[in-house]
Amino acid sequence: MSKSKTEVTFSNRTILRVIGLIVLTILVLRFVNNISHQLELIFIAFFLSMALNPAVSWIAHYLKLKTRAMATGIAYLAVVVVLGVFAVLVFPPLVRETVDFVKQAPETISSLNDESSPAGRIVKRYKLQETVNGFSANIKDRTKDIKEPVISTAGKIGSMLISILTVFVLTFMMLVEGPMLIKRYWQMHPSHRLEHDRAIIQRMYKIVTSYVNGQVLIAGIAALFAMVMLIISSTLFNVSLNVVALGGIVFLFGLIPLIGNTLAAAMVTLVCLLSSWGLALVAIIYFLLYQQIENVTLQPYIQAKNNELTPLLVFMAALLGVGLGGVLGAFVAIPSAGCAKILLMDYLKTKKLDNNTL
Repeated sequence: MSKSKTEVTFSNRTILRVIGLIVLTILVLRFVNNISHQLELIFIAFFLSMALNPAVSWIAHYLKLKTRAMATGIAYLAVVVVLGVFAVLVFPPLVRETVDFVKQAPETISSLNDESSPAGRIVKRYKLQETVNGFSANIKDRTKDIKEPVISTAGKIGSMLISILTVFVLTFMMLVEGPMLIKRYWQMHPSHRLEHDRAIIQRMYKIVTSYVNGQVLIAGIAALFAMVMLIISSTLFNVSLNVVALGGIVFLFGLIPLIGNTLAAAMVTLVCLLSSWGLALVAIIYFLLYQQIENVTLQPYIQAKNNELTPLLVFMAALLGVGLGGVLGAFVAIPSAGCAKILLMDYLKTKKLDNNTL
């Protein structure tokens, strides 16, 4: 039985093409990696422009403005005023209370050695005095110069503000020029696919706007009920709390899907714990009950009808979003996944029709 040999030869041109393709791929990947932050800002601005477009269109129609730039400016002014008032009410007292807590942490831990308190009796019973003293000394060493970490984070805060300003400018420009660019795009679009593609884009647009509006509404409701709970419980326990700041925390974290409410509950409960054990217990019970009620009422009613995703896909999309882009990634992941599902289902449907035609 004869053995046949197969020889494969590559021309110099083929080798050069492969090498060129590899080099080009490396250069493209490095280029994308270098501009990844800028691409992220553009994507966020695009997402926000889609979310704000209904409000801008409503303002332009209601006030009968001739230019879309003026309507966008009014919408921006309203957003800036709301954010400014919110920041003034929430952040200064929150920062002040955080700094006071860090400074008082060593004394608070040292007070655990007081045998007249329940915590002190537990420490004595289990002979934890040395552990408490060591922990108190460690905290004191770390917090004796609290200004250093504040100064070290000033640069990060500055770069974050620049990124936020960039997103605001990009969003403004997209809101002003977006309709004109879309109109030109549809004019150049193939006529035989015009109606079909418009319907797909409209479904994706509805998913984004419905999700953003729904998430803001859910976070606002959660913040309102949390503030009512804090006002009532702090009055009963005779404790002074910055209810507006804590409500702001609940609202901000409520914008984050899946894990936002849990993070807000943990932070608010920790603040309550610094003032009263009973108040912290009430906060824990309240947040546990509210999250269960929200999961079976508000979330399904407001969000589930519009994102066209199952709970499993929502959870997976949020996890991937957190891994890729942090908090902002988690926020945009769910509507992005909904849009991707629409495109995939439309592609599969079109491919099936083509196969049936053949």
